[in-house]
Amino acid sequence: MDLDPPKSSPDYAPAQFRPAAPPSSEETREGLRMETGDDGLLFPEDVLSPNPPESTAATRLQKVYRSYRTRRRLADSAVVAEELWWQAIDFARLNRSTVSFFDHMKPETAISRWNRISLNASKVGRGLSKNAKALKLAFQHWIEAIDPRHRYGHNLHFYYEEWCKSEAGEPFFYWLDIGDGRDLDLIDRPRSLLRKQCVKYLGPQEREQYEYIPLDGKIVHKLSGVLLDTTSGTKETKWIFVMSTSRRLYAGQKKKGIFHHSSFLAGGATIAAGRFTAENGILKCISAYSGHYRPTQENFNSFLSFLRENGVNLNETKISSSSNDDYYVEKRRSQLEEMIEAMKVSKTPKLVLPTEVKKNTNAEPSVTSQASSGAQTLCGGLQSPKADVPKKVILERLNSKRKASSYQLGHQLSSKWCSGAGPRIGCVADYPFEVRVQALEFVNLSPRMTSPHQNPSSSLKH
Repeated sequence: MDLDPPKSSPDYAPAQFRPAAPPSSEETREGLRMETGDDGLLFPEDVLSPNPPESTAATRLQKVYRSYRTRRRLADSAVVAEELWWQAIDFARLNRSTVSFFDHMKPETAISRWNRISLNASKVGRGLSKNAKALKLAFQHWIEAIDPRHRYGHNLHFYYEEWCKSEAGEPFFYWLDIGDGRDLDLIDRPRSLLRKQCVKYLGPQEREQYEYIPLDGKIVHKLSGVLLDTTSGTKETKWIFVMSTSRRLYAGQKKKGIFHHSSFLAGGATIAAGRFTAENGILKCISAYSGHYRPTQENFNSFLSFLRENGVNLNETKISSSSNDDYYVEKRRSQLEEMIEAMKVSKTPKLVLPTEVKKNTNAEPSVTSQASSGAQTLCGGLQSPKADVPKKVILERLNSKRKASSYQLGHQLSSKWCSGAGPRIGCVADYPFEVRVQALEFVNLSPRMTSPHQNPSSSLKH
């Protein structure tokens, strides 16, 4: 026990001026335990911070939220990157099979010709093997599906007939955009209307925004849980639906020349297609009308059976099959509307398309340079241009990844995203540089700038 020095000692000081005694080891341990977080980790900034506890707690909460938000955006960028990559390769493959392959100076081999034909056929036959009752696009609309820009098939058919008459000796799409028919401008279907009406083909991620499910006897949006209601629009608004070969129901508003039955499955096969109306999730009317797929009565019955199997009561629903007369009447009405639309559309300058057969070009043209000028709808109705990926990069990655199919994120990767090393975040580095940059910009994450001498293909891998 320490004794205080006598008052006469020079070391003596009143109690109020004496320095505080250092805490004991037990007191020190107790104080540190109080500053330890719930997970048992000590936060030194909390112990040494002069700020009040409330401010320190708020700062810590903000840091946790910011890290969560960043990881969430990185995970979202992986989904966006997959969608951009799907759009890029879809455009590149169709462009290669319809336009770019043709070269006057180099005859096409039989193997190359069959590869092109099989690719074009697979565009309209995707899903046929999954169901014996599957429908493919009507022959008139095949031309729309294999067009890299998916211009409305009804408009393309007028130019297709002119191509058949011309006997030009050039493939149709080459003749239409680059060859002898590039200056042809039909009065009934002007080029301005042909360019304006491009049908939207949904990608794998975009398609989920249009999926509905039968639940408790009503039709409900799968992601949001909102009941299907088609009464909010005008009388001219038409709601269309398709059921995929895997028995998934997709529905949305039809937009002439922009969004049709072929949009949902990107021209793939369906089990059923038609129109319907609904109020608060209850189906009021179902029609088997679809000009793109021309469903039979058997297809229509399959859709009705699907609804009944899932608890949907159709006793009060108006059900109507479509006949050839319905298609004829609709066709006449459609032709009248298209004539009016053609008169409204003003003449625009001739579209300059990138040609890959021209020589002595200083820079390699991008396969998506034409499509990148227009905005494309991504998941959730957001707008973003297509990624401008060079043709060489796309072909290299198609050849290297064809067997593995590693870019199908839904089939190959885990759904966990919270870790910075998680598969959904880490897979972004596997996409081309242009896709990664645009995906990060899309989710408001600025990509790291690269130096002029840095290899762009490795700039965002870490």
